[in-house]
Amino acid sequence: MNKLSKRRIQHMLLLVCLSCVLIGVATLWPSGSAEAVCTTGTNVLANSLATTCWECMFPISLSGVTVFNLGEDFTEPAIGPGHAPFPPQLCGCVCLGPICIPGLPLGIWEPKNLVEAVHDPLCFPTLGVSLAGGFSYIGRGMATTQMDSELNYAFFHVHYFVFPLWAIVGIGMDILCLNPTGIADEIDLAYASEIDPLWDDDLISLILFPEALVLANPVALAACAADSVAAAVGFPIDPLFWCAGSFGFMYPPTGHVSGADGDLKPAALSMTRLLAKLARAGTEFWTSANGPLLCEDIPTALIVKSQYKFQLLWPIPNTGLPPPCCQPLGRTLMMWGLGKIVPAVGEDFVWLLWKRQNCCML
Repeated sequence: MNKLSKRRIQHMLLLVCLSCVLIGVATLWPSGSAEAVCTTGTNVLANSLATTCWECMFPISLSGVTVFNLGEDFTEPAIGPGHAPFPPQLCGCVCLGPICIPGLPLGIWEPKNLVEAVHDPLCFPTLGVSLAGGFSYIGRGMATTQMDSELNYAFFHVHYFVFPLWAIVGIGMDILCLNPTGIADEIDLAYASEIDPLWDDDLISLILFPEALVLANPVALAACAADSVAAAVGFPIDPLFWCAGSFGFMYPPTGHVSGADGDLKPAALSMTRLLAKLARAGTEFWTSANGPLLCEDIPTALIVKSQYKFQLLWPIPNTGLPPPCCQPLGRTLMMWGLGKIVPAVGEDFVWLLWKRQNCCML
C-alpha cells in the first residue's frame, strides 16, 4: 500500500471520528430551548413574613362601606343580608328557624395560597429544595426563542400550596366569619402538575374543558382585549372566563404557552390557568359573593377572576413597588413585572395569592 492510500485511509477515519463527535454533541445539546436550573436554598417560605405586602389586605369594607384602604385597587364592599330578612347593612348566617343572629358584612383580602411556576420537575423554590433526583427529563419545562414571536414556546410546571398566613401569624379572621372553606391552619401542598396527566396534554385537557373547542375563534379572542384593559385599570371581567387579560388566552388549560414572550408572562398565565383548572375541579370556591350568597363559599366551575390578586415573592419581591403592591390577574407586566428575572438563578417564580373574602362577622 503506497503512502497516498495510507493518507486517504487516515483522512477517512478522522472524518468518521469527527462525525461521531458532532452527532453526539447534537444529541446532547438542547434543541432551541433554554433550561433553567432549580435553585435550592432560596428560603422563600422563611422570608415570607418580611417580603409580604401587608397593605394587600385592603380595602376593608364593613356594612357596605369601604372603611380603610392604602392605595390598593378598589373592590366592591360586602353587603348582606345572607340568610336573614335584614337590610344590606346587616347579615345573618347563624339561624335557628326564622331567628338569625345579626352580624356585619365584612369584606377583606386574605393571603391564602402560594403558587410556584417552575421549569424543572419537582423543583420547590418555596421550600428551597429539589425532589427530582434522578427524575426523567421528560416533562421538563422550557422556553424557546425564535425571531418570530408566534413561534416562541414555553412550558411550566405549577405547584399550589395552602398558605393560611392569617392563621400562621395568629389572626383569627376565619373564626370571626365562620366560613367552612377558611378553616385551614397549616401549610400544605395541595396540587403538583407533575402528577397530573392533563397538565402536559392539550388534547386530554379537553375532558375538563370541552368549551375550548367552541371558544377557539377570532371573536372570542378579540373580546379578550376588553379584559386586558379592565385588568390594567382595575379587575378583570368575570364573564370573559376564557380570557386572562394581558397574560393571554385561558385555553388550553395546560402548561403549554405558545407565543411566549420571556419567562414571566407565560409563568403568570400558567398560574391563572391553574386557578381556572382548580375552579373546574371544584376545589376553588367563590369567596367574594354578596347578598343572599354571603354566608357560604360555593363552587362555581368557572374561575371568578375578580376575587384574586397576587404578589411576586421570588425571585425579586414586589415589596418595593408603589401602590398597589398586589396586582389583579391579567394586569400588564409593564406595571409590575419589569426587571424581575435573574438569569440562570431566578427564572422560576413564586407568587403569594390573595383572595377576597366576604363574610358575616359576628
